[in-house]
Amino acid sequence: MTSRTTPGPVTSASASASASSPASAGFRFITAEVLRRRRALTALLAWSLLESAPALVSGRFVAAALDEGFLRGRAMTGLVWLLALGAVTALGALGTRAMYPRLGDVVEPLRDALVTALVHGTLERACRGDAEHGPLGAAPVARLTRQVETVRDVVAGQLLVVRQFAVTAIAVCIGLASLALPLAALVVGPLLLSLLGFAVLLRPMISRQRAAFLAEERVAALAGTAIEGLRDIAAAGVEPLIATRVGAAVDEQYRLSRALAGFGAARRAIVVFGGNVPLLLILLAARPLLRHGLTAGALVGALTYVAVNLEPALRTLVQGVGASALRLSVAVRRLAEGGLVAAPEPAPGPSDATPPVPSLRIPSAAAAVDISSLCFRYGPHSDPVVENLDLRIGRHEHLAIVGPSGAGKSTLVNLLAGLLPPGSGSVALFGAPLASIPEDRLPELRVLIPQEAYVFAGTVRENLAYLRPDATDAEITEAAGLVGSTALLDTLGGLDARVVPALLSAGQRQLLALTRAHLSRAPIVLLDEATCHLDHAAERRAEAAFRSRPGAVVLVAHRLGSARRADRVLLLDAERTELGTHAELAARCPQYAELVGRRPAPAPISVG
Repeated sequence: MTSRTTPGPVTSASASASASSPASAGFRFITAEVLRRRRALTALLAWSLLESAPALVSGRFVAAALDEGFLRGRAMTGLVWLLALGAVTALGALGTRAMYPRLGDVVEPLRDALVTALVHGTLERACRGDAEHGPLGAAPVARLTRQVETVRDVVAGQLLVVRQFAVTAIAVCIGLASLALPLAALVVGPLLLSLLGFAVLLRPMISRQRAAFLAEERVAALAGTAIEGLRDIAAAGVEPLIATRVGAAVDEQYRLSRALAGFGAARRAIVVFGGNVPLLLILLAARPLLRHGLTAGALVGALTYVAVNLEPALRTLVQGVGASALRLSVAVRRLAEGGLVAAPEPAPGPSDATPPVPSLRIPSAAAAVDISSLCFRYGPHSDPVVENLDLRIGRHEHLAIVGPSGAGKSTLVNLLAGLLPPGSGSVALFGAPLASIPEDRLPELRVLIPQEAYVFAGTVRENLAYLRPDATDAEITEAAGLVGSTALLDTLGGLDARVVPALLSAGQRQLLALTRAHLSRAPIVLLDEATCHLDHAAERRAEAAFRSRPGAVVLVAHRLGSARRADRVLLLDAERTELGTHAELAARCPQYAELVGRRPAPAPISVG
């Protein structure tokens, strides 16, 4: 696939990212993505209100069961109120069950947005050669994937905990006020003070958790290094120095762990103050309240509201947020450092809108490709893969490249495509040095289809018209008919069908990529074994389609039939490079003759 440059999506979060810390930008990204799901959040809140119904009526129903039932000797009436509470509890359970899919509607798109932004940011860094955070590879990608899953899980947990506490606290306050306003006043004051204390405690607690976490990592790293180099340490006689360093790291971890334990005690104190102090205040105020008309049932109902609903919800909030804050902070920081938030792209205003870029002008007399003294090697001390190559490819010529495995065929194609810089020499496309052509203009001149063709998730039309967005359905269908992918398009369900790349065979992916290349307007087509997964008939049909298409074709031949049908053949070999027609090379070049299974004609013997 050609390296077409497409701008990554600029989300509301990335557009607002400032020059502050990566973690702050990451948190803004997550917050903005969550708030974008307004419909899902509204549905989540609606089902949460149903879930909070037991907390709203529990104390009221208990009070009624006592005042109107058991305390008056009406056991059946009291049981009816308790049964009603059980029915409301079952209704709340239905709300809990319906709430989880709504939660998925919030966090699953968040995960998709994180992956999308992370891929764009990572590829952007890779394209500009940013190696600050290490090379791309399976291990870094796996680590970032784990961080994305961590953020998804923690955000889901936070929404559950915060939502549950908020609706429960509001329901409890309303229920207490319905019993007696003084009861609500006795509960709201300590509750607000405890929440304020927790808010003040949260930031230093997260900071201390992070410091303890990093200290633990330092101890593990120092101890592991010391164990691996134990023999060298003993030989150098630096055991006291290493022991001092490791011991200092252990002491630091111990100090931070003790400080973190202090925060744990402070969290418990917050729960006691907000959840248990109201119980004490209600009991202390019971006698004067009963004198002023408060019923015994209302008193028990108030205790029910606080002990059964409010205190567990507050405890879950403090413990849940405190336990997951570190995981979320570390995950967001590492995602931000891994390329989560790309640099903002300023939107053009009415006065500085970018004018349309004119198409590249191709000189009518220039050759499609002009290679002069081209050399390339993968390292300063490695053998040259391409050495002193001179080659001129005509505007409508079909050139086949053949040679043994490892001869440099794909390397040469990548050099022609501009994906590799030459060590020396030059490559020109239509008279313009390749190095002088802007990267975003290269797709107008050449299209590359590698052996493992790329197909992305999207519709069939989006895949085929990727290099030519203005193509009509008729033009797409015509190109598919010429290349031989019409039956495949019908099998997939037409141009509007969704493509699932994992369900396509290698040959099907090649047919789609070949159709995409044929549809493009690029006058140079580079096919690096792009038909190797097709049968002979399909390969011949695809080659015929590109032969009828205006422009030059350079193909790395997978089968020798492609070389026979080409205008010229370039043989790359470790010993020599030969250029000519199939018949010429078969007659004069032993290496090529060996490839095609022929013996070269013997040289004439001169007599005399």
